[in-house]
Amino acid sequence: MNPWKNLTGLSSWLMRIAVILMIFAWFFNTFIHFNLNQPQFFLATVFLVFGLLLFTGGFLRKHSLTVVSAIVLLILSVLQAYWSYNGITGVFAQWVVMSSVFFYFVTHGNK
Repeated sequence: MNPWKNLTGLSSWLMRIAVILMIFAWFFNTFIHFNLNQPQFFLATVFLVFGLLLFTGGFLRKHSLTVVSAIVLLILSVLQAYWSYNGITGVFAQWVVMSSVFFYFVTHGNK
């Protein structure tokens, strides 16, 4: 069976939407409390800002915004996977999946 190449654009947008939903679910509560004394606030802010930039980059012709934001998110998600590693757990697996999505955007841009 051949892949459905006509739906590649839709799959990219579904991944962008999924990224926004995951970042919102994980980090919005931390961000909204606005506690500058905790490093989690800054991590949440970076995830939220670059997640929105990744989504916004999909509307542009050039790949730069998508690739740069995906690189930042990839680095942070790999670090999160490393920090959360306590064996193969659901949290670790979530970060690995998010890392692979960000790696996809690093390598494909807005295709």
